Amino acid sequence: MLRLLTMKKILLGIVVAVVLLGGAAAAWIQYRANVASSQPRIYHIGILSRGRGSYEVAIKGFQNRLREFGYVEGHNITYDVRYLSTTDELNSAAQDFVKTHVDLISTYSTPATQAAYRATQQMQNPIPVVFASMADAVAAGVVKSIEQPDTNVTGVISLAPELTAKRIELLLRIAPHIKKIAMPRTAEELNDIAANKSVAVAQQAAKEAGVELVLFPVYTSAENASTSAKIVAKRVQGLIVGGDSLVWSGLDSYISQAIKEKIPFGAFDTDQVKRGALIGFGPDYTVSGQQAAIISHQILQGKKPGDIPVETPNKLLLTINLDTARLIGITPDPELLKEADVVIGK
Repeated sequence: MLRLLTMKKILLGIVVAVVLLGGAAAAWIQYRANVASSQPRIYHIGILSRGRGSYEVAIKGFQNRLREFGYVEGHNITYDVRYLSTTDELNSAAQDFVKTHVDLISTYSTPATQAAYRATQQMQNPIPVVFASMADAVAAGVVKSIEQPDTNVTGVISLAPELTAKRIELLLRIAPHIKKIAMPRTAEELNDIAANKSVAVAQQAAKEAGVELVLFPVYTSAENASTSAKIVAKRVQGLIVGGDSLVWSGLDSYISQAIKEKIPFGAFDTDQVKRGALIGFGPDYTVSGQQAAIISHQILQGKKPGDIPVETPNKLLLTINLDTARLIGITPDPELLKEADVVIGK
């Protein structure tokens, strides 16, 4: 009998121990779950840009606006920023973003957006793509319509091609003597939609203004330096750029040549004018980046990109560089200066 009681006590002890251990294990599991749930989710953003310059301004605006929403780099968000040039480089980077399963791809330029779109189309649940600058999203094939993208892509268009006509108008206002205008452009056969559309707009605007447009095709970023050297005062009296990210990647060489030859240069945005172009008209890229951040925040919170309409820039800026005007011997019309949103120099 005594032996039986001893065995029962032993068995009861084992049961109690198992229960206690089970409870401890359950408590540990719950503790780990609570710790995990208290940790912030970390979002991974791939940023794909064709070239730097103005796009760096937009990217800074994008990141700063996301910070205002509570996305703090190193705490709950990371950025993989790629500044590239060729189509192959852009395609490879976009594939990298797919392989690393980023939560969203932020793009700058039409070629960068197309690369991200192509890379994500084989996925069962395509990574959202939000562009902060591209020309014609429908013509580029990345959205079905402006009002209802109905793909994994949406964002903010730049109006870069459309505003090319305005830059010709402004260039002629600031330098009425111009008869021939140089326009470096991505070579037509490279099929850059933004560049080709910019040229078509410029040709029509030049025809209506009664001036000749002289095109200078560029095939690679490295060619910009040699192409800029061909733009001399003996051939042309003015210079413009369209919505052309390949040409923008070599913008400093065109600015240097324009100042050397005393040729008025009509550029795209404030950043390009700060770097030495005479006059510019285009989006405030800080604001465009902020717009893209607002869209991205909506997507990260669960909204589908295909249901978010494509936006136009909230702010356009007319910028004049008086330092450059003095260097090339131009005295801007006082009325034009009154219209300027930003005047650089005194």
